[in-house]
Amino acid sequence: MKLLVGSLAMIAAVSSLHAGGFGGPPPFTNGSPLISGVDGSYQANAHASNTTGVIRFSYTDNNQTSSLARNSYVIFSEGLTFSGPVVANITTNRITGILNRNTITGSAFINTALTGYFNAKIDTGSSTYAFQGKGFIQTFFQDDTALPVVSFLNLFSKDLKIKGVRNSQTSL
Repeated sequence: MKLLVGSLAMIAAVSSLHAGGFGGPPPFTNGSPLISGVDGSYQANAHASNTTGVIRFSYTDNNQTSSLARNSYVIFSEGLTFSGPVVANITTNRITGILNRNTITGSAFINTALTGYFNAKIDTGSSTYAFQGKGFIQTFFQDDTALPVVSFLNLFSKDLKIKGVRNSQTSL
């Protein structure tokens, strides 16, 4: 009996040596099971029929960085290339992101824009903090030839599949 009580006491003491014992996340990691928290650079691919792209965002001190170069997307769809800023939010085991509007300013496609979003689930057991999920993009043409009335014509919309990883623990 003394051996059993002693063994249980030792197991309890060892498991509580670090915060988040028994498999919970340590403190100050924004819910991440990784000691480094959610800080780092993230990159994902996005694809759908006749569509492929890259989404990139970064976190420092558990907040998304303000650098446009580190928080951007490039999507090639139906013969058009779109790029623009990304806003991403990481909470425990989920990532939610917005692909902000960006307008193409070239010849016949002037005033053509893309907006979208994505939601992904993080594999918290993954050493790369891998995530995958779904998203949606919509492109539209802004017709401002009849000012003051502006109309928007939907060109196409697509459901995306998203798959990515944290590729660095620093926000490169």
